[in-house]
Amino acid sequence: MLGSFSNKAIAAKARAMYGHRVTAADYEELMKKRTVGDAAAYLRDNTHYREVLGQVDAAAIHRGQLENLLRSFRYFQYQRLIAYNFGQQKLYRYLYFREEIQQLLGLLRYLSGKGQGQASGQYDFHYDRRLVGHTSYDLEKLVEVGSYRELLDFFGDTPYGKILHRFPPDQSGQIDLMGCEQAFSTYYYKQLLTTIDRELTGDARAATREVIYRRIGYENLVQAYRLKRFFHSGEEYIRRSLLPFRTPSDKLIQQLIQAESTAQLHALLENAGLAPEGADHGGDFIENIILRLRAKQSKRDLRNSRHPEVVLQAYMAQLEIELDDIINIIESVRYGLPVEEMRGMLSSQ
Repeated sequence: MLGSFSNKAIAAKARAMYGHRVTAADYEELMKKRTVGDAAAYLRDNTHYREVLGQVDAAAIHRGQLENLLRSFRYFQYQRLIAYNFGQQKLYRYLYFREEIQQLLGLLRYLSGKGQGQASGQYDFHYDRRLVGHTSYDLEKLVEVGSYRELLDFFGDTPYGKILHRFPPDQSGQIDLMGCEQAFSTYYYKQLLTTIDRELTGDARAATREVIYRRIGYENLVQAYRLKRFFHSGEEYIRRSLLPFRTPSDKLIQQLIQAESTAQLHALLENAGLAPEGADHGGDFIENIILRLRAKQSKRDLRNSRHPEVVLQAYMAQLEIELDDIINIIESVRYGLPVEEMRGMLSSQ
């Protein structure tokens, strides 16, 4: 009974939070701003981000500080929602699980860069303090790791340690980052699906699994396109690089892998409704298209689903996409891009 009540509370609260989202009118106003400070002031004074920007001096804030504060809001909203998880279901902690893997991948990128003599600048590793106390490992001690050998010792015989043992650095210290990312993502989704099967039944289980398989399909679609289009990878290599799950996108993915030219690749996407016909496809257009698909589907789930687990996933997806849009606008304002160009980047509208 307690778990049922908490689930309903999570769904109701998520829908109420969604009602305070950044609107189309807000985006239009943001895109008219001329400085990062102006954008910060608008978000502080007119949107739900006032909760993390309330004490900010917009005139003095720089882009990195602003982005960090905006990202904090997503954590705050998530924590508020799972506070209603009186039944202590592991499923509701899925975001912390995903983020702890992202922290580990960030460290791997740092170690790989360090092995190449590039352990500075973009290769620095700064852990997310907001996750302290929410990860399955000691995040503050992870920061002390300085080599792959130390990382193996840190994780020992845990699932993370077993994965890391499969990807030893080469002679030059280079780490197979793509292989590691695929392995950790596979582990994440397998554990998540196992938790769904253990904690849910009937329609709730089926609906929640559908959401997860849809997202896996989207990730594989982007991966297959990018490997084919920009790296000209062979069919077998691309298949090995995908997450090993059957998804609704599999048929299209196989067609993309077998495409014989860039024109055929884009024709397949156009026929699937994933690209504007005759468009000049830029390097990142596939990510934008997929984000728009996720935004559209998560809106439907948020408004119509009877299952709190799906509603939570949908709200967090909306918040993730909203944040991406806002950060893209801030970056565009910083470089003085025209409003028309910024508008074309939006995924949530």
